[in-house]
Formats: sequence, C-alpha cells, structure tokens
Amino acid sequence: MINKTLWGATANEHKRRPVQQGEETCDVVIIGGGFTGLSVAYHLQQRNVKTIVLEANTVGSGASGRNGGEVLIGYVKTMQALAEKYGNDAAGQMFQMSIDSIDLIEGIIDQEEIQCDFFRNGNLLAAYKPSHLDGLRREQEFLYKEYGFETKILERSEMRTEVDSDFYHGAQIDEKSAIFHPLNYCLGLANAVEKYGGTIYEHSEAIRIKRESHDKVIVETNNGRIVAKQVGMFVNAYTTGVHKQIQKSVVPVESIVLATEQLPEDLCKQLIKHNRAASDTKNLLYYFRLSADNRMVFGGSGRTATKRDARMLFENLQAGMVDVFPALKDAKVEYTWSGKVGFTIERIPYIGQLEDGTHFAFGYAGHGAAMSTLLGKIVALNMLNEGDINNPLDRSNLKPIPFHRMNATGLGIMKYYFKFLDYIS
Repeated sequence: MINKTLWGATANEHKRRPVQQGEETCDVVIIGGGFTGLSVAYHLQQRNVKTIVLEANTVGSGASGRNGGEVLIGYVKTMQALAEKYGNDAAGQMFQMSIDSIDLIEGIIDQEEIQCDFFRNGNLLAAYKPSHLDGLRREQEFLYKEYGFETKILERSEMRTEVDSDFYHGAQIDEKSAIFHPLNYCLGLANAVEKYGGTIYEHSEAIRIKRESHDKVIVETNNGRIVAKQVGMFVNAYTTGVHKQIQKSVVPVESIVLATEQLPEDLCKQLIKHNRAASDTKNLLYYFRLSADNRMVFGGSGRTATKRDARMLFENLQAGMVDVFPALKDAKVEYTWSGKVGFTIERIPYIGQLEDGTHFAFGYAGHGAAMSTLLGKIVALNMLNEGDINNPLDRSNLKPIPFHRMNATGLGIMKYYFKFLDYIS
C-alpha cells in the first residue's frame, strides 16, 4: 500500500491538465506545482503577471500532497535556539512570519472557497521525557517574555484532558496552529491560479534552464520550451539536477505516514479531544492528528528503500501509534505512504535569488504546510521588486552543503545518533 495516500483517496476533483508542448512565452516560468510554486503564481496572477507553472508529475504529487496536513507555527528548532543563533530581532521576525503564514492560508481558503477541512484548533507538542517538559517550560517563558505570545503547559497529570494517552510527560499547547487536507488545499490553490489567468502544465518536467540575458530565460521541457523574463524553482526535497546549486543545498529526508480505518466518532473525541495537530519532542518524532473522516493519521521518519524495509517500518510505526494510543490496538491500517521532507544545513527555510537570476524557496524541515504559501508570496513580491530586503530567511548567497553527495550515508548515521539522543535525554 506504499504511496497510496489518504489524501489522494479523498481528494476533490483533480482535473487533467495538459502537457507543455512547443514554444510559449510568459513573464515568469515556475518550476514546481506544489504549495510554493502555486503560491508564487497565485500572487503574481493577481497582479496581472503572466505565469506558467511546470509540474513534472501532477499538482501536489510531492510533499504538498503527501504531508501530515499539520499547519504549524514556529520552526523545527525552538525560537529560543533561533534567537541565540540569529539574534532576538531576526528570530522575532521569523516567528511572526510563521504566524502570518497560517493567517495567509486561512485568508486564501476563505477568499477562494477552498474545501480542504481547515480547522484552526492549535497544536499540542508532547514531551517525550520529563527533561523535555522542562525545555517546553523554558520555551513558554521565552515566547511570552520576548514576543508576548502565550502558550499553555500541561503537566503529565493533565494530559488526559487533551489526549487519550499516558505515553508523554506533559505538553505545550499553542492556539494558532491548524490542520487541513493538504492535497485539497493544493488543488484549490491550483484552481485559483487558473482562475486568475495562470497556466499549469502537468507531466512537463523542466530539463534545462538557459539564461540568455538579464530579462530572458529559456526553460526546456521534453516537448517544448518556455521563454520568460524570470524563473523560479520550487521543488524542495524533490529537486533534480536541472539546477545543481539548488540541488546541492537541500537534503531530502524521508517521512512515512499511515492512516487507520474510519473510527467511531466517540473514539475520535476521546483520542484527541480538541481536534488539534500534535507531535512530540523526540528527534525522530511522531506526529499525529485526526482526519475529517475520523481516521488517525500518524507519521514518523523512515526510508522505504525496499518492500521489506517498508513493511518493517510501517509495522514499527503502527506499534508506535499503539504505544501512544492503546485504544487503537485493534484499528486496521488502510493507508500507508511516504514522502520527502527538505532540510537545509541550518534547518530553517531558505529564500532568495541567485546570481543567475533564479528565484528559490525550499528547506521547510517539516513546516512547509504553513511556511510555503507565505514564502511563495514573498518570492512573488521579490520578482516585482517589492520584497523586504531584510528578510532573515534570505540566502541569496546560497552555498552548497559540503559533501552533499554523501547525504544518504550521513542521514543514516544521524538517525542512529538522534535515536541515541532520544534515549539519553
């Protein structure tokens, strides 16, 4: 059942889009039909900038249609850690961007009437060890002191007010995060791009980018080419060799997800009482939420290289789900799938424009469901020369990751290291 996603099985109508053929012209050619690329096109088309989106597969076939559907504030690192590294002002700007990103998504969903089961009931971050709860307390204090942002700490004795589990030692709750059906949001965003006059081609992989002058770039596909004034590449963890500098600056990490059979509504209300997004503090974390049709969606890390590996990984993931929620010990798993998550060396998203003129945004580290739409809007503004030159995520001087070609070996070693950290922390 690998790659049989719940989201694909429950998607809204996905109309068939044409393959790009022959020569065409536009203002901006966009490589990648996921959240980021579609957001760039959406915001440009609203300003009557003619865009063409090239998608190698189908809209939302990558991470945008395969993630857990958790739309979260913040980043993979704590805001306290980010402030220590980049300074309070830059970290504060980054934190506000993460909140703004969810506001933007909510506004687009409302304006474009996208049916994607968006519920903004917050996020529960569960402490895997008692020491982790101490860290959550420190983060709570930091967020309120520095940014005036309020969260709630749950002690272990209070966890049953939120989840039907004794697995964790407490939690931090924010009320700004959300959940949605990620593929339906992506499809709705694509429909909106076309409503405003944009063009989207599927099964139309960009195979070569040639910059001929400051305001002329040619992107070749298997069946034709696009001549444009500007180009942007937004494929994140699914990047190819079409742009080596970008490819060598992002590391793809595989994530696996399962979804159970439909559960009784009373059981769902017991499992996650306020229909929140949820995850834990392990380095090799679990993340989980309920779907709109009453299934537990439960994810973790793992590389499904072979069918045997996949079977073992999903069996372990299901066992992890039962460890967290013993009430699901007899629940049948109906969907299992995997997908790639993009990481930068700093574990924060990157955005910018390279010396050759190519715009980019990638490296969401598991927070792309939230941040990608906003970064797509910022890229659009940058293309119009209206962006904020002081964006703390700007990495226009992009440097490749050292020994990038060895990242698969390195990731294997890092996973053992993270597992060890989870054990000793």
